[in-house]
Amino acid sequence: MHVKIYLTFVFIMLVTSTAKASDDNVYIFGYGSLMQTPARTATAPDPEDAVYFPVKIQGMERLWNLWSERGQQRTLGVEQSTVPDAYVNGLIFAVKKDQLGAFDEREGPAYQRIKIPFENVSFYLDNHRDLVIQGDQSVDVFIYSPRKTSNFYFDKGHNQKKIAMSYLNVVRTGCVEVDRKHQLNSLFINDCFMTMGLDGYLIEDDREEPRYPRYPSTLLKKAIDSGNTEKAEEIQTFIEQEWKHYLNTIYEKWGF
Repeated sequence: MHVKIYLTFVFIMLVTSTAKASDDNVYIFGYGSLMQTPARTATAPDPEDAVYFPVKIQGMERLWNLWSERGQQRTLGVEQSTVPDAYVNGLIFAVKKDQLGAFDEREGPAYQRIKIPFENVSFYLDNHRDLVIQGDQSVDVFIYSPRKTSNFYFDKGHNQKKIAMSYLNVVRTGCVEVDRKHQLNSLFINDCFMTMGLDGYLIEDDREEPRYPRYPSTLLKKAIDSGNTEKAEEIQTFIEQEWKHYLNTIYEKWGF
């Protein structure tokens, strides 16, 4: 009897401590270049215990509605959609609440951080939902959406403002990477294809001289120039073992 009481007490303590350990966590949804590891870690290394969950956010749509003056290219934004059954797929990952300011600074004045109702989040894998919820606690999921009042916001009508192929391919290969690493059998890739929102936009092939600063060859050159041998070897391995295969997949899926 005493053993049962003790085991029950231990179980309650474990559950409580797990909940408390994650009480300080919130989630950020990445829907563009953050899906691809080299592009994401160019800003900051992934923590050793980082876990990324592929999800869909219902009621949103992916649009190329921001202009990067530095890169002379359109970049992605996500907005509320009026289209029935609209969704955007991507990754959610946990950060501490006191880290949100750093992410706000990273995204800059073109974006605003908004909270997504957790009921709008659907998971590709059921066990991921259980890992995120961890009991009955509420879960905060944030997304960075364009500020329509900013000078960086442009709609499709500005047809001289083009999408750079270098950036587009980083985003699309990120879709392939997520699909492969989570063994989703092209479900994630297909959802990217359906929700990439390329219709009506012009695409410029800049791959010979990539304008996107986190393009693999650009990252490799930067690592070599800075003398960061370890980083250079890491990116070179990615280019040789993954990048080319990912590109083949997107060419087959998108046709370009």
